[in-house]
Amino acid sequence: MSRDPLLYLDDLIASAQKIGRLTAGRSMPDFAADEAVFDAVLFNLQVIGEAIKQLPEPLRQKLTPAHRSAPARLRDLIAHHYFAIDVEIIWDVVKHHLPALLVEALALQQTLDASKGA
Repeated sequence: MSRDPLLYLDDLIASAQKIGRLTAGRSMPDFAADEAVFDAVLFNLQVIGEAIKQLPEPLRQKLTPAHRSAPARLRDLIAHHYFAIDVEIIWDVVKHHLPALLVEALALQQTLDASKGA
């Protein structure tokens, strides 16, 4: 069964928002010490990376170059090189890079929604 490619954008947004909720009000040491939260964040980063891979190319091209490829590379690192995961790098992604990706994804979703209504 084929899946509507736009649902991947929804998945990306939902996972980014979930990571935001999971890490809100936490410090890096607190984040690193909470295995359940750390694992949940890693899972949602994998979802984001896979969702970006599955976005149709015209939509992916609307994201900044770093947001087109970095989440997919991080997904591959988590899935295939889990032993190389560095909690400080994950924290940096969560606190500095993911919010910008979420803003772009929400803007893209809003643009797509507006064009459907037009």
